[in-house]
Amino acid sequence: MLGENAVQNSTLKNINEEFVKLLLEGNPHSIKSFQDSLKILAAQSNANDLFNLDTGSNSKRWWYFLQGLAMGQVTVLLIFVFFIKFFIFSDTKTPDPKRPSDSILAKLSIIKLGGKERLVDESEEDANLKKQLSVLLEKTQYNVDTHPPESLGWFNVLVAQAIQQLRLEALLKDNIIHSLNDFIDRKSQDVPDFIKYIKIKELDIGDNFPIFSNCKIQYSPNTSNNRLEATIDINLDDRLAFGVETQLSLNFPKPLSGSLPIELTVSLIKFQATLTLSLTTGEEFAKAYKGVYASEDYMSGYFLMFSFSPEYTMDFKVESLIGSTTKLENIPKISDIIQYQIKKWFVERCVNPRFQFARLPNVWPRTKNTGENKATDGKPKETEK
Repeated sequence: MLGENAVQNSTLKNINEEFVKLLLEGNPHSIKSFQDSLKILAAQSNANDLFNLDTGSNSKRWWYFLQGLAMGQVTVLLIFVFFIKFFIFSDTKTPDPKRPSDSILAKLSIIKLGGKERLVDESEEDANLKKQLSVLLEKTQYNVDTHPPESLGWFNVLVAQAIQQLRLEALLKDNIIHSLNDFIDRKSQDVPDFIKYIKIKELDIGDNFPIFSNCKIQYSPNTSNNRLEATIDINLDDRLAFGVETQLSLNFPKPLSGSLPIELTVSLIKFQATLTLSLTTGEEFAKAYKGVYASEDYMSGYFLMFSFSPEYTMDFKVESLIGSTTKLENIPKISDIIQYQIKKWFVERCVNPRFQFARLPNVWPRTKNTGENKATDGKPKETEK
């Protein structure tokens, strides 16, 4: 712009100088030359105005282009967000008027059973438990009314192997003797002063095995057919004996006037009963704690509940020996008292309606419980766990 103005000023100056010079010289063509000069000046002025007009128009065009580009980018971004939100992350299922509301669905868990999606409501679990048990028995082809009792021969073999292993460890390591001696040492402070000592005299762990038979599945009584239980007959003919010897201090007619040695052996020679087993959850028998605190973690999961029928047989043989010189052997009264106390302890803990329960461990496969059989010298060997 400054260069063009300088050209116009220079041209105007030259025209004025020529015009004045021609007038002074009296040139007859001065008027025509002046007119031509004015035309040249007008043409240059029009060209300059046209250039200024083109420059303003181009700047406006660039501004409109930038506005259109920005609006286009924003529009594409909004369309992309709309597509992601409503076509990818949205629920495409049509609303079902019969479907429960969101507040109810919050309390439900959706799982699949047999490839079908089912809605499981914990509040209705008890009502459907009877139906679930019926379906379970139907799919396992077991009829509680007509199915014959089972002999459980395979189970007897497994139990016998476990008992045999325990007996071998007891003979080789004397772990039972050590445990009993430790127990006596811990309780020695609670023993009355007139008892000098307690020593283990005999421990017989037997050589026979219990026989389980006549197993049958049935509905648990007083549960409205909401729980199944297994009844199994147990028969054990063996000798499990525990004998101790002690010495009583006689404080009459004067303190420590004498001592009385006593030897006592109690043997279980026969046990017959009907065992009842059932699987249940901790909530079903939480009242059995009778106010005793139990953590929620312990009460979660499944429990094995077992008890014995009141029609049981438990026969003992009690051998007693009192005195050193003149000995009294096998006093019936002592035998009756010991048998009564043992049976009372058993009835108060294990005989129906009372029961015992044990929490089942988690059997889900875990890395720390994984073993592998490796061949060593052509023989398989199991790795330690």
